[in-house]
Amino acid sequence: MRNGLETGSPGVHRGHETWAGPESPLADFIRQQTKRTLASYGNQPKLVEEHLNQEHDTAHGGYADRQIIELVQNSADALLQAEGGCRRICIRLSGGHLYCADDGLPVDESGITALMFAHLSSKRDTAAIGRFGLGFKSVLGVTDAPEFYSRSVSFRFGREHARRAIETATGLEFRDYPVLRLPESLDPGRAENDDDMLGELMSWATNIVRLPLLERRMGALREQIKDFPAEFLLLVHHVGASRNQLREPAFLT
Repeated sequence: MRNGLETGSPGVHRGHETWAGPESPLADFIRQQTKRTLASYGNQPKLVEEHLNQEHDTAHGGYADRQIIELVQNSADALLQAEGGCRRICIRLSGGHLYCADDGLPVDESGITALMFAHLSSKRDTAAIGRFGLGFKSVLGVTDAPEFYSRSVSFRFGREHARRAIETATGLEFRDYPVLRLPESLDPGRAENDDDMLGELMSWATNIVRLPLLERRMGALREQIKDFPAEFLLLVHHVGASRNQLREPAFLT
């Protein structure tokens, strides 16, 4: 069963331009930041629980059941300064995954930093409405392993990966572990080969969020797509025309 939502005009598709691999400069930046975070956990293990609580409060507090709107807002902000006619956002729910793709500006160091930390959003002092602010952390209400693919770098987070890394850094075990603090780089070519939907989106998109979903959250996400507010476009004139539908079991185009 495939469900989806799409806003914008197709614009100019980018085709199969290069997607940076795990040896890119931004992948090195991710490794450096992760190393520093783990060192801070080793020096002050109480940060682990503090960061865990921050993520839990965001995912299950005021941002609960807002995953679709938060992802679309992030994509709209990526389009804000994009050149040319590329004004497309696509949400698809398929095969146990949620995908959010756009053809806006690729992620940069400030975007990665905003994903890894709290209250460091790159949308500050801009016209952006959601570029990797706290709202992105709402995805932890539907997944334990969010993935981010961008032309500039691809990476993922994971609770199990975080557990292993934090226990190694601290020599301690914790009741649970923060997820969105320790990204690891991905090979987008390998991921594309393993996922036809991802490969299709990579043929035109610049940024793709892929969420392997917790099964119990599938129904709630379908409802979020179905109830997506049409008035959203009043806030994002740069996105263009709206295509907002939900069809089952057909695929949205």
